[in-house]
Amino acid sequence: MYSTKDLHQTGEKVTESGHYFDKDGEHIVLQQGDVFPDCPKTNQPTAWRHEDHEHHTGDVVTETGHYVDIDKEHVDLTQGETFPNCPNTNQPTVWKHAQ
Repeated sequence: MYSTKDLHQTGEKVTESGHYFDKDGEHIVLQQGDVFPDCPKTNQPTAWRHEDHEHHTGDVVTETGHYVDIDKEHVDLTQGETFPNCPNTNQPTVWKHAQ
């Protein structure tokens, strides 16, 4: 199970400017003071996460998307999958959304 403290719901006020991804992998840029919108793809309320959020090997993927680890290895993952070990070293690693 993942923590919801780093998830922001549609209608909440943005407290940190930056790039955000929703659970469907949709990407937006928001400024502090903006309001989190509905998903631009589905036009339905959604949860948003800042792109600098880190995921660790073994965490459940909460947003479909393209990720990069600390060794610059890239993977495409789907919501519900598990973050893997580094493809290069086969060791646990940290993943972020790819830029």
